[in-house]
Amino acid sequence: MTRKKRPNTFVPTDDQRRFVLHDAVWYEMLYAFGISSYEETDYCAWEHVNFSLMGHARALYYFFETPLTDRQQDDVLCEDFGFPARPIDRPSDDRTRLNKDLFHLTYARCRHAKETKAWPDSIISCLHDRWVEFIQYLLAQKSQFVSADDADQWQSMLNALTSGREIHISRPFLRVGVSQNQEIRLGRQLYTGRGELSQARIQAE
Repeated sequence: MTRKKRPNTFVPTDDQRRFVLHDAVWYEMLYAFGISSYEETDYCAWEHVNFSLMGHARALYYFFETPLTDRQQDDVLCEDFGFPARPIDRPSDDRTRLNKDLFHLTYARCRHAKETKAWPDSIISCLHDRWVEFIQYLLAQKSQFVSADDADQWQSMLNALTSGREIHISRPFLRVGVSQNQEIRLGRQLYTGRGELSQARIQAE
């Protein structure tokens, strides 16, 4: 006998929505598109940076594609903010790569040759337009902003995302703890004008 799946009755409060938007959701966006400084000629450093980008991107695909009816436990979803969930157009293999090649150790990795093993930029770039749309929606609704500073922060990120340039981020450690100031600067021109994985640089011989 098959047991019926119990409906998820979790409903966040307004305060929880606002807090998680400006804290956890902002954090996932910042680290899916923002790149910190690293030695670009070092493959190991390049791997660390891009693994982080794709890991945060994976969380955001779930955030944007999962409707409230499919919520697992207390997951945060875009529909919590009135933004409709729907599939993001992306190569089908990207979904497999994020699951079987990034966060699960599977024998499916045997399928790759040297030419197919490289991580595709589409994992980041296909997420770009949905993020832009989401921020535009938040700025138009204004209901999730407590102060003008909140709106300014999201507007600044929208400007960076639509600049067509790489987003560089930094946040220093201080004696009293981590700085509260997150620096966001614009870097190189992106080939597609949308988010991409960080580019390696050939070491001079």
